[in-house]
Amino acid sequence: MSRISLCAIEVLGCCLLLGCGSSPPTHYYMLNVIAPAASGSDSTATNKIAVRLEPVAIPPELDRPELLSHSGPYSVHIADSDRWAAPLEDQIRRVMSDDLATRLPPGLMADPNEPATNEPRRLLSISIAQFSADERCAMSAHASWTLRGPKGDSVRGTEQVQLSGSEPCAGAIAAAMSRALAVLADRLAAVIVAQPESVSTGP
Repeated sequence: MSRISLCAIEVLGCCLLLGCGSSPPTHYYMLNVIAPAASGSDSTATNKIAVRLEPVAIPPELDRPELLSHSGPYSVHIADSDRWAAPLEDQIRRVMSDDLATRLPPGLMADPNEPATNEPRRLLSISIAQFSADERCAMSAHASWTLRGPKGDSVRGTEQVQLSGSEPCAGAIAAAMSRALAVLADRLAAVIVAQPESVSTGP
């Protein structure tokens, strides 16, 4: 066997062992709107002022393109080949706004990206302190919110969402997060519908 043939075999062997430097394909994921059990058109709101969702705050560890899951009490797994198709905070704002729109009477949810307007708006702010899944995709979310009226009145609260999981959590994280946002939207829609025209300002 010639020296050239031996070199070719050695190179081929290295490629088979090392994959010739290849890496796993990158998968991209997005959050999705989940329809409510009942249409929001069936509910009646006392306060007719439309609500606009402000930019959503998320924990620093989630401010990354890779999907992240908790692998233990003090450790996380960052999936290099599983990535968000758009910044997570932007996706949460879009999906939450659309989730709320499907749960509220028509016209009560304003476009979060609407241009400046003279129309009065109630402003909904959401700050997410925890939004994580474990290795089986059990989801845990903790968020605080404030709903401010155009006259400075406001109501606020906190919500915790716990969802069980039963599958390895890779691409399933996006679906689990979408379900958690739908539960949060159910609760916030009830708050928005129940808010009266005027709410006394808290201390």
